[in-house]
Amino acid sequence: MKYEYEIRQAFKDCKGRYGRAKRKRENKNTNVKYENLSERDYDGKHNDIFATVVTYIPSPIDVLENHVYLSAIIHHRIKKIVSWNLSKNNDNNLVLEHLKTTDFSSNFIIHSDHGYQYSSNDYVKFISSKNEKISMSRVGNSLYNREIEYFFSILKTEIFPNFCKRVKLLTFNELKNEIKEFIDWYNNDRFMKKLDLKTPQQMWDVYKNNKFIGV
Repeated sequence: MKYEYEIRQAFKDCKGRYGRAKRKRENKNTNVKYENLSERDYDGKHNDIFATVVTYIPSPIDVLENHVYLSAIIHHRIKKIVSWNLSKNNDNNLVLEHLKTTDFSSNFIIHSDHGYQYSSNDYVKFISSKNEKISMSRVGNSLYNREIEYFFSILKTEIFPNFCKRVKLLTFNELKNEIKEFIDWYNNDRFMKKLDLKTPQQMWDVYKNNKFIGV
């Protein structure tokens, strides 16, 4: 499938230019069981779904570790990136800091993989406080998180001509500003065929005013 190919290609390009930079094993909590409520509803036709995941980015020039970490949340139907956070640490705060500022609707589902942040007490407690539902993909199956993974592939192939090489020439704050500008452009200026040639922000405005009516 086209989406999966572009995702693989973005990572392949980084590995080809810089070899396999050793990264820490990602912690997955396979003991926590949440039903997969998204069921590949990529366009949010049946439920109001937000998806989130963490991606690794080669470290900027002023970071000693091999990677920095980008967490983001996308709305399945609208395709808008509703919040994000870039951090030098892959920890609970990476996810929770922007999760708590996200403008969620009511009656939403938030879908993720089994990353340990998404089964942490703080994460579960926050979602429960909203009386909303947690959904998780099967372990080892990223297909159910396709929308947010596809956004990351777009970012890594379009933000710079040579993503991995360019990132290593920036400082952490410069990279953060570049990502902010790209997400602002993606939300406000990127017209999408599946949104009837409207931008995610244009559709989000309709969505917030009328929920699913006319969207």
